[in-house]
Amino acid sequence: MSIGIADAQLNQNTCKFLGNITTNGQIQPNTGGLKYEDLWDQLTCENESKWGSIVNCKVNSAQEGVQKWNWRSSDAHYKWCKENNVLFKFHCLVWTSQFPSCLKGVKGSELKEQVGYWMDAVAIKYPDLAIIDVVNEAIKGHAEGDDGAMDLKNALSQALGNSSNPYDYKWIAEAFRMARERFPNAVLIYNDFNTFTWQKNEFVDLVSSLVKQGAPIDAYGHQSHDLDDYYKSYQINNFGNTLKEIHNSITQKGGKELQCYITEYDISQGDDNTFETIMKNTFKPMWEADFVSGITIWGYINGKTWRSNTGLYTNTGAERSGIKWLRDYMKSDAAKNATAKFCGKGAQGPSASVTASKSTIVLGKSVDFSVNLNNDESGIKSVTYYLGNTKIGEGETFTWTPEEAGNFSVKVVVVTNANNELNATSSINVVEPNKPYQGKAAVIPGKIEAENYDEGASGMAYYDQSEGNKCDDFTNYYRKDDVDLKEIDGGVAVGSFQGDEWMAYTVDVQKAGEYKVTMRLGEGNDSGSLSVEFDESDAKIDVSVKKLGSWGVFEEVNLDNVTLKAGLQTMTIKNTGSWIDVDWIKFEKVGEVGLDEAVNASIIVRPNPASSFVEISGVSPISVEIISTTGAVVKKSSERVISIADLQDGNYMVRVVTENGVIVKKLVVAK
Repeated sequence: MSIGIADAQLNQNTCKFLGNITTNGQIQPNTGGLKYEDLWDQLTCENESKWGSIVNCKVNSAQEGVQKWNWRSSDAHYKWCKENNVLFKFHCLVWTSQFPSCLKGVKGSELKEQVGYWMDAVAIKYPDLAIIDVVNEAIKGHAEGDDGAMDLKNALSQALGNSSNPYDYKWIAEAFRMARERFPNAVLIYNDFNTFTWQKNEFVDLVSSLVKQGAPIDAYGHQSHDLDDYYKSYQINNFGNTLKEIHNSITQKGGKELQCYITEYDISQGDDNTFETIMKNTFKPMWEADFVSGITIWGYINGKTWRSNTGLYTNTGAERSGIKWLRDYMKSDAAKNATAKFCGKGAQGPSASVTASKSTIVLGKSVDFSVNLNNDESGIKSVTYYLGNTKIGEGETFTWTPEEAGNFSVKVVVVTNANNELNATSSINVVEPNKPYQGKAAVIPGKIEAENYDEGASGMAYYDQSEGNKCDDFTNYYRKDDVDLKEIDGGVAVGSFQGDEWMAYTVDVQKAGEYKVTMRLGEGNDSGSLSVEFDESDAKIDVSVKKLGSWGVFEEVNLDNVTLKAGLQTMTIKNTGSWIDVDWIKFEKVGEVGLDEAVNASIIVRPNPASSFVEISGVSPISVEIISTTGAVVKKSSERVISIADLQDGNYMVRVVTENGVIVKKLVVAK
């Protein structure tokens, strides 16, 4: 990787990096008149890329994880690094602290499968990662205090290492093997804390054990939060010897030299003189050690770091003595010319990456692949694409048309003119085409119930960020996917509808022209927003929703008129703001009476309350369902008159499918 260095950037070394982190979920704006990229040439997400921050539900495939999990913040920081030529370090894949709550109690093959889906999804999202913290804090006593953490450590030991003893580290070795399969060119790191003081020997034993077990580990990471303890307990001017002693011990015990990263460097001192003393005596020997490839400082503004008084700047942007010393030191020849056996800025070495035009496609459609070569100037000799062991194509660009639905991992083998053989993978989800709800397109003009979105796969017919379709203790009674429905007066609505979620509807616009649009919406937060888009008509409506007081309160919102083309097309309702409830959307041809209102008013369910039968009048129904409050369909019929003699007293919903849409009525059974 080639790193551009701004004139003001602290680090002028061509190989080692000097990085920092996101804080409060963001890349800090200007500090002391300098942007982040003016100071640092590497970024680690403090929390946003940890698996507990991204994984919010169990999935059945990596592609489902790509679609459902919370990638927004991690994606934004990864993209920013690309745009600003800053090295992105991924932190971290497996940790028994801040782990996904959905994995509590998961064991055995299911747990290994979920870990595999997680790593696969990361590889899909970020195929060119250069440096990865694979496992974090596994020394005995570390990351075990959180609720369920020790149970997870034991479960990982059994699932990944087939061992009841998590301290033989077999599970960690397997985690590294799994990571290497997904990231063949990345530097893979084991990361831990208290490694200079209280757990120095345990750290050496763990890392060297992984090497002896044949784990594909490239590096170890000293978090370095214990520098204050080192200062109190040891001669601080002897720190360089301790650093080298640990490195030599790992090399001798493991039989292989690994590179070292300083992954989370901070000093918690309010007194500037003490802060500077510790920094001078620890940072300098770290930077000048040839086995250290890079240093990541863990935050740099007081009040925006996880421990007090660790900032290099005050919260007003004033420089503390530590940053003044660091700025002077990084200008010195010793810092600029510090050698590195392993180049942190070029961590990934030669690699190939493959880009797919789409990650999810409809069966019968094609996906285009293109291959790029990184850090190898010799050029590409050949590119071959495989499904399993079957060759499916070749060339730097390739178009593939799958013949069946499913999740596919396409392996790409690139041979360079320098005879480097490089591997890359791309996961493609092939799904059946969407179908209109119950096989019939919604008609415009008319009212479209929000819950009657298309039938199809996640990412094609809908996108929902939470697992399951339960909302307000109401279980979705006739959809089996993840869109959340809630019970409301007179029927149901889409509930727990949050930012970036969407539903697609196949609609049949009867006449081209201008339409008045109304939506029935509920909003209990400060405000909300939606968009309604039509693909064939190339039309879009932006919707603002005001706070209505509390959840469960709905209001009919008049939207801007929209001009539509006649014929079949896809309408998409997308949440572009905060949480909203959506009941329905109605279209009336400007200058014409709304057919939907006439149909709805003409349908009557009587008697109501009823005891032995009900009659549907005013329309010839295609089908009728009577549904209990638990969501169970207790009666199905295509007749006008339906016996209810066997139903118990209570409230029910009658769902009537007509030629012009779906109408839901409330029914009371009282005997």
